[in-house]
Amino acid sequence: MIQPLPAWMADGICAQTDPDLFYPDPGGQALPAKTICTSCPVRPECLEHAIANGEKYGVWGGTSERQRRNRTPLSGGSR
Repeated sequence: MIQPLPAWMADGICAQTDPDLFYPDPGGQALPAKTICTSCPVRPECLEHAIANGEKYGVWGGTSERQRRNRTPLSGGSR
């Protein structure tokens, strides 16, 4: 079953931008998408969504696939 999109997604700057920009080809540049994310009002929600849902592809919340993969958990574990 396909889940409806979260309401906050409609407020993202990416909603009015070419989605291909947020899914660069392997070895392509993610910087243009990340630049758009810097002024997006829903950037925190977007990043939280990507982490919670294990988004493996694309730029989400101003982060690349590699940045999310290398991310340290925000809670739990020792400091």
